[in-house]
Amino acid sequence: MKTHHQIIIIGAGTAGIMTAGQLLKKDKNLDIAIIDPAEKHYYQPAWTLVGAGTYDYKRTGRPMGALIPKGATPGSRMP
Repeated sequence: MKTHHQIIIIGAGTAGIMTAGQLLKKDKNLDIAIIDPAEKHYYQPAWTLVGAGTYDYKRTGRPMGALIPKGATPGSRMP
């Protein structure tokens, strides 16, 4: 496993994923790692709709690996 990267993003929430995507859009050769302990990403802004009964909670979660931008390395899970 590689232990050094040009850029490390801590947290694969919406902001971390978007930041990695925008950086890679500017320069696809960047070496970016995203570190997050979660296996699933939840789109939390939709939770207001879940609370209102207009959206299904199960649809707010996706596997973390499916959302990491192409070209970014998912970091190992933190204990």
